[in-house]
Amino acid sequence: MSPRSRPCPVPPRFLALLAVVLALALPSSVHRSAAAPAPFTLDVVAERPGGHPVLLQFLVAARSPGDAARAVAAALGALTLAPREPAATAAWRPWGWTWTDAELPVPVAYNPTGAPPAAGPQAVIAGLDAWSSVEGSRFRFRYAGITDRTASILETGPDGENVIAWMHLPCDRGCVLGLTSKEAAREVDVLLNSNPNALRELGLEAVLDWRTVILHELGHVAGLEHSCPAPWGPCTPEEIAAVMYFQYTGINRALAPDDRAGIRALYPAQPGPSPAGPVRITLEPGWNLLLLPGLEPTAAAAALPCLDAAYVFEEPSWRRWARALPPALVTLAVFPAETPAWLLASSRCSAVLPPP
Repeated sequence: MSPRSRPCPVPPRFLALLAVVLALALPSSVHRSAAAPAPFTLDVVAERPGGHPVLLQFLVAARSPGDAARAVAAALGALTLAPREPAATAAWRPWGWTWTDAELPVPVAYNPTGAPPAAGPQAVIAGLDAWSSVEGSRFRFRYAGITDRTASILETGPDGENVIAWMHLPCDRGCVLGLTSKEAAREVDVLLNSNPNALRELGLEAVLDWRTVILHELGHVAGLEHSCPAPWGPCTPEEIAAVMYFQYTGINRALAPDDRAGIRALYPAQPGPSPAGPVRITLEPGWNLLLLPGLEPTAAAAALPCLDAAYVFEEPSWRRWARALPPALVTLAVFPAETPAWLLASSRCSAVLPPP
């Protein structure tokens, strides 16, 4: 996020229509016909039955702003939600809160029901890992595993779980590809469109890269808005290269400097223990995301008896260690210096580990 796009304070009242429907041009290198749909964004505050507000951030494929508006209206009808009248606008933090330190790491669960084959849990875990690995930021996600719950906008209200889920939404004239919903309560959900036509509505020769979309939506879950929210441009080259750019421009699976600057601005790192001294590590049952620089997995496992497995993503693949794996299948020899590892624990355990 560029210096002019730092988070700004917002009124305590709920924010309403944050952006009009925006016509976005695909890159010139992407071939499509003049009649093919283009991506649009629309952010709107809607109300459930009973008057409870929820912020919805839509990514839409449509041939015109009117078709985009109709696609959003159709989606709202399918979700039984009604748009709210505008009250206030703001950039970068579309709701009046970010996650507190007590809420970190932010747990996110995944419901794969209806997902296309290319959008498995690995896409979610890779996105969580990317936002949790930014040097100079204290923000962290935690993968909460598979859930049978769906986004709470499909229910009567917040259920206390942050979920990425799928729903078949209409694609008659324009198509909502996905949306992020941010509650007044401390909950954010992502709903992606399982309609097969959603993969073709951008008019691209290749199908939509869901891993890119999930990485972008997780930036919204963390609290970021778009890197260059049109129509308040012009956008800098750095903003256009960002994952949080308001336009889908094709495969973009790595955070850009603008993205990292944004998450650092919202969640700057706090002073930690001196790297020259020992560090206490505590694992909770399930998946933990922690930094263990310079330590061998076998040494960590000797000190932490509940540690069953460890995974680190280093382009282009995952490196792994597990107690049950034969040595020939172990690909993680040392925990890297700047990349947190996903650690699977069977129970709670704690140990003081030596410095690297």
